[in-house]
Amino acid sequence: MIATRMSLWCCLISALPLAAVAGCGGPAVSHPAVGRSVGTVPLVSAADPSRPPPAFVGKVTLLNFWGTWCPPCRRELPGLARIAARLEAEPAFQLVAVSCGPGGADDVTEITDTTLAFLAEQDLAIDPWIDPDGMTRMIFSESYGFTAYPTTYLIGPDARVRHVWTGYRSRDEADMARALVEALKTLAAPAPAAGSAAR
Repeated sequence: MIATRMSLWCCLISALPLAAVAGCGGPAVSHPAVGRSVGTVPLVSAADPSRPPPAFVGKVTLLNFWGTWCPPCRRELPGLARIAARLEAEPAFQLVAVSCGPGGADDVTEITDTTLAFLAEQDLAIDPWIDPDGMTRMIFSESYGFTAYPTTYLIGPDARVRHVWTGYRSRDEADMARALVEALKTLAAPAPAAGSAAR
């Protein structure tokens, strides 16, 4: 299992464009949400409304707020789709891409139809979620520093925020891939043997 995960991670990093990797050497920018725990959020699957909201504990999650009306979001989304495709065989990873309208509450039928049509037109294999009453956006605006589209949160298996990317920059895909590899490594690390003591 560990060998399989290492192979997936190597694939994730090696498939990134060299220019993008070369451009991501700067220090991580601190964000007030980093370290905060994320509970269940009232999201609805655009593909299957009967599905329960995504769970964060035990998963490494990219939670992305985007909109079809938002040019930077449209530029960022193919990179997120590439990351999701490379980690498709990794059961501990999930991309929760929340399609949002430009206002607060969204008409469920309209946002679903618009989102699914956009993804089909762009040939992007993403499983979208929606926030029909705007409650998740309100929670993240008040408690997790959500101020702009797109915004992406990396949430670790302990359900705590590890990194935040606000807006879109060409180097973000590489930055996200590196951060994901580090987060997934924490799941692959063997647990300490019972009764062993530090020497």
